[in-house]
Amino acid sequence: MQEPHGDTRLPVTRRMLWLLAAGVLLAGESGVALAQSHMAGEAVERVGLGQVNWTTGWIKATGVGVPPADGGPGARLKAERAGYVVALRNLLEIVKGVRVDGESVTDAYLVKNDVIRTQVSGFIQGAQIVKTVAHPDGTVEVTVKMPVWGSESLVSALLNEKAMQSYTLSPEADTKQGYTGIVIDARGMGVNPACFPEVLDETGAVVYGPGTADRTAAEKHGLVQYRALPEGVKLSSVFGEQASIIRPVQRAPLPREGRRPLKIKGLKNSGRLKANVIISVEDAKKIRGDAQLGGVLKRSRVVIVTDPLIGGMEGRSPLSDRLVAAMPAGVLS
Repeated sequence: MQEPHGDTRLPVTRRMLWLLAAGVLLAGESGVALAQSHMAGEAVERVGLGQVNWTTGWIKATGVGVPPADGGPGARLKAERAGYVVALRNLLEIVKGVRVDGESVTDAYLVKNDVIRTQVSGFIQGAQIVKTVAHPDGTVEVTVKMPVWGSESLVSALLNEKAMQSYTLSPEADTKQGYTGIVIDARGMGVNPACFPEVLDETGAVVYGPGTADRTAAEKHGLVQYRALPEGVKLSSVFGEQASIIRPVQRAPLPREGRRPLKIKGLKNSGRLKANVIISVEDAKKIRGDAQLGGVLKRSRVVIVTDPLIGGMEGRSPLSDRLVAAMPAGVLS
């Protein structure tokens, strides 16, 4: 498809429409289609000098180091090292405040459990550098990240404390019948993300939580995945077979909830930290009475949809809001 000849300074709207049309045609020809309509965004929580991404499962922190006052050889490397150490300190502070469940944050476990404290300390010191930016004034900004779930993650350090068990999971049936996941609409409820939230019915009985999921699945994928979606957007437009999203023709990873999730509406939050979700007794009965959903819960194929209040584009704080230091001492001292 060729762009029309003549004056290429098309009005912005017309040019965007032309590019979109061209993209659709190219997608059709190559077998790869475009995503349409609404997409659930990433649930990103800003915390101090970093963020927790509850959709992809990463904790990020930034630190800025300054070069020695006298400059000299290796000033850039010294500033970068300083920024790295500060970033680790900031990462520790963020990790301390991460909600573990509806009642406690990570710091409560670090204080009372030496094993968890040692593990988390090691994971932080092994954090991956994801970005290094040198500024004209000689300072170097370093961003590091640590996994919320997965190998050497915050969740993996807390599994024993949560007494999670391993279950024998039968192979998933290759069928077009039954539910493949659960999506809970928690928008408008003020729900806060956590590593180990619980889903309760109106009587307070647990429907889903650390006691119902397989230990290996929770460690690998997290107990739940959070996604952000504006109020008013229907879940059916994003989740399930009716979602207006054209998927690639070639094989692609299925979403956490699969193609046919059970979509239910939460009623309110619970817990001191507002991390648990209350659902109706009727929905709880539907979940408990479905044998296939039992396997879904064990595989932790649960998505909680939140308001986009904790989401947003990745940004950078002004220099005055960032911690700047030159070669500080030990990170965890």
